[in-house]
Amino acid sequence: MTPFPFSKSPAYILPQSPPFYLSNFGFWVGESSYHTAGIRFVSEFAKGCQLKPEAKILEIGSGLGGSILYWSKYYHPKLLSAINLPGEQSDFAEQLFGSNNIDVKPFIKGSWEVLGSIPDSSYDYVFSLDAAYHFKNLTAFYKESYRVLKPGGRFVFTNFQIADNKFKKFVWLYLPFLIPKENLKLNEETILDLKAVGWKQIESKNWTLFVIKGFTNHTTNLPISLKAFAKVLDWFVNYLGLTYYYHVFEK
Repeated sequence: MTPFPFSKSPAYILPQSPPFYLSNFGFWVGESSYHTAGIRFVSEFAKGCQLKPEAKILEIGSGLGGSILYWSKYYHPKLLSAINLPGEQSDFAEQLFGSNNIDVKPFIKGSWEVLGSIPDSSYDYVFSLDAAYHFKNLTAFYKESYRVLKPGGRFVFTNFQIADNKFKKFVWLYLPFLIPKENLKLNEETILDLKAVGWKQIESKNWTLFVIKGFTNHTTNLPISLKAFAKVLDWFVNYLGLTYYYHVFEK
């Protein structure tokens, strides 16, 4: 089992609240268990971008599929689509969608680059929860997300950032986290990259305390492997300037 990223992990590795099987870090304000913190994360993610009912949504890095079920249940979208790497989690998600009568079309098993097969201006929202920071060539990902959104559509994602340029010299330490070295940037640099593509900044919130510190402080009921990972992650936050941001940008 690879504890990071969760997208490579078995479906049972985190305490789940069926049918909302999730693999995010959780949002821990007022929460003490992943059963509720994982769902709270999806809720805050939707509220922060002012997700509107009956929208067309594409999620990139859909994991176990629980967030798709959440959008379906509470926002009744016109269209739900997803892209996720092939493997155990995608197979699990496919069965989850079927058993809950959720129509996800297309559901593409592949890397983010398959965005190229999707027509221009197809969606109102492009979401990426705890996935984008693993992608190689983020600028190309930003451009493709821009292309598939309708005018006024919103691109919403979470991203690891570094707090100071001095931490870039430790980039090799991040390789076990599967974060490409070119993705380790200041938040200000990420915003400039997005604006250069044409995006309009709506929101960029530092969620380190609410999400990452919450996760690392609530590991009692997690497997030993994730407890060990949480300690390493906490060390990176405390000593290597790792921060975690929630971004909303508009086309």
